[in-house]
Amino acid sequence: MNDNTIKKEILAALSHPEAEDGLYFNNLIVVHEEEERPIVRGEESEIMLVLRQLVSSGDVETSGSGHETIYKLKS
Repeated sequence: MNDNTIKKEILAALSHPEAEDGLYFNNLIVVHEEEERPIVRGEESEIMLVLRQLVSSGDVETSGSGHETIYKLKS
């Protein structure tokens, strides 16, 4: 999967109203039937790499740590 595609998908998922309080990593890659936000496609390692780039560039902020990390668009 292309990094630019993954980046667009992450930003689209985090821009969705359901993500207003942020999303756990697992919520980016798994979307349940009742949820309407877009899914992020790609290998978990690729998605994590792009997430780290978005955090480094200041587009995405985090709270928590490890498996409890919440990703949110920078306000």
